[in-house]
Amino acid sequence: MSTKFTIPLAEEALPEPLTVLLETASKSVLQKLTIRLRTAGFATITEAHLVLFGNLDCGATHAAQIAHRMQVSRQAISKTLRELQALGFIQLENDHDRRNQKLVVMTKRGLQLAVAARSELRDIETAIARRIGAEAIAALRGALVKGWGNPVGPNRGTTG
Repeated sequence: MSTKFTIPLAEEALPEPLTVLLETASKSVLQKLTIRLRTAGFATITEAHLVLFGNLDCGATHAAQIAHRMQVSRQAISKTLRELQALGFIQLENDHDRRNQKLVVMTKRGLQLAVAARSELRDIETAIARRIGAEAIAALRGALVKGWGNPVGPNRGTTG
């Protein structure tokens, strides 16, 4: 039994908290994605890189916006941003309109990573669907979208 917010009173058949199951599934997909992308030619990519990269918009994104989406400080993401820049996946540019803000822009290599990641994620989801069933995947996707909205777009999953 997990120790996350649980107190083992006995060997009862308590269900694992949903948050633990979702986190476990998310970590598993991220690990698989990292391995696949390394095999596909992105040998230096890490899970931390992919988590941050998944919070970028196509085009330019303010570093503060990424930090907000990830619910961390700008300082907390600065090391990973510098690593991604050194690896050639992004460029950090000054925002001429907002002088205290940095813009994060995907490079051509970054776009290649994004396309490869999308393809690998489709393959991973297909494998999961074979394992648990396409209907279960559709039901899970529907329930998550209903509960938290679609994470694509200006609000990226925030609810009203």
